[in-house]
Amino acid sequence: MRVRPANLVCVFGALACAGATGCAAVFGIEEGVLRPTLEVSGSIGKDTTWYADQTTILTGYVVVESGATLTIEPGTKILAHAEAGILVRQGARIVARGTKEAPIVFTSVETERAEGDWRGLVLCGRAPINGAPDGRCLDFFPPEIEATCGGTAEDDSSGELRFVRIEFAGRNDGWPGSPGGLRLEGVGSGTVVDHVQLHRTEADAIDLRGGTVSVKYILVTGYEDDGFDWALGWRGKGQFIGIVMGDMQGDTCIQAGEGTSDAEVDGAGTAPSDPLLYNVTAVGMADQFGPNLKLRGGTRGRMFDMLVANAGKTGLAIDETKAHQNANAGFLDIRHSIFANDDNFEDGEADFAESEWATDAMRKNRALSADESGLPLFTNGPVYLSLTSGAEGLSGAIAPPDDGFFDPTALFVGACGEVCPDFEGWTAFPDR
Repeated sequence: MRVRPANLVCVFGALACAGATGCAAVFGIEEGVLRPTLEVSGSIGKDTTWYADQTTILTGYVVVESGATLTIEPGTKILAHAEAGILVRQGARIVARGTKEAPIVFTSVETERAEGDWRGLVLCGRAPINGAPDGRCLDFFPPEIEATCGGTAEDDSSGELRFVRIEFAGRNDGWPGSPGGLRLEGVGSGTVVDHVQLHRTEADAIDLRGGTVSVKYILVTGYEDDGFDWALGWRGKGQFIGIVMGDMQGDTCIQAGEGTSDAEVDGAGTAPSDPLLYNVTAVGMADQFGPNLKLRGGTRGRMFDMLVANAGKTGLAIDETKAHQNANAGFLDIRHSIFANDDNFEDGEADFAESEWATDAMRKNRALSADESGLPLFTNGPVYLSLTSGAEGLSGAIAPPDDGFFDPTALFVGACGEVCPDFEGWTAFPDR
């Protein structure tokens, strides 16, 4: 068996590898042969594979072009420099299909890692974005990169993310904005996002802008803005979502409808956000900036079996006139859920009282104290979302629909019941 030098470096662009089937093809490397270190930046124009037995280093932005598929093997680790990130364009795909035993990890190249060490991962699809029937242009890339996302293909596929960790991302200086850790812009329902962890993110951890993609087994641990953010007409589904602010001073666990055209529901081609969510746990911290759950603008949405706990400010805030109207009309709703905070409801605007709305008997919600959440004491170590024996959340849930996406056997409030195996074995919680 031939063994290639471990320090052989292939640089996209410098060796004209951009668009090749990977530098392995250039060097004639075969399966079972030690692969070189791979430094990557620039465009990927043809189907390419990143392998688990090589070190892949992002030295700048990597753009997967339309028609190309970037495949990443289980167990692959991708290290990113400060200005590095990945953009998957419309018509391109990323297939990052890890396993519980061999997750795919995107992380910082730094020895002493920290939030915001690199830019993050952006998927740009062709599904509708509210208020932008012809798509909208993103402005948080280097000047030479242009990206327009959105369209009319609701079932569009941008690929798969399974058993993936994204760590220390969200760098937001130097450019107009930040992609956060994982940004899904106009991503369609043909895309799979299942078992993904966002850890120690500067800015938003996961951001859904329009689209119809559904997400499952999402764990957010540590962020400096919003943990789970949707706007501009996201109309997907979600189940088993855990958001834990941890020791990073964030704003909200869930932010919906911020700065969007979701309120403009009468214009041609527009549609407000309207997700369907089951089994969500949102855990705040003592000195956070905002409420755990903030619903605003013109967002709609139906949320069931949610556990909103440990808020430093308040558990639930529904802000702005259109959101109030949607809540009163039933377009925005929360049912069979538990609020367990020192201050559960904002009641901050004269025309709408969250406490009266949320505790209306027909909604079957429960307002408890913070020490009745049923969650274990959180530290800066591993995150456990399983409920303690006898916890309130082990009863009073409503069964999710049996529609092929939701797990209808999840009869508990929050992301986990007494056991939580789907968040164990592939997640990690490094400080640095």
